[in-house]
Amino acid sequence: MSIPEIAFDDSLPHMDREQIDMLLMVDDDEDPTSLLRELFGLFEMEGKEKMESLHQVCVDNDQTALRKIVHFVAGSAGNLGLSRLCLFYRAIEHAVDEGRFSTIAHCEMPVLKSFEKACDSFRKEFEI
Repeated sequence: MSIPEIAFDDSLPHMDREQIDMLLMVDDDEDPTSLLRELFGLFEMEGKEKMESLHQVCVDNDQTALRKIVHFVAGSAGNLGLSRLCLFYRAIEHAVDEGRFSTIAHCEMPVLKSFEKACDSFRKEFEI
């Protein structure tokens, strides 16, 4: 899904394997994915909490609140290796900062669906 006010390459990979491999190396557990699973669980829970307010934020055209949502999730996504989501949300941040939106009513579904797709890809990749 796209947002007309931002230029974004949808062909980018969902995950940054280099970032994920760094997280896998940190874990001293017998299960090398345990840290990754724990971090993903926190990411998904906190992200879903942020997404709960997304509809009203978009209806109210509260661009500052939208920026806060995508900023928070983008940072966490980048740390977890969800590069496409991170870059997409950063592009939204920049569009808000640059005043490219007259309304954000059309942003709800792309923001939400991108989050869900990133989570689904991560779950599938790591069998979570």
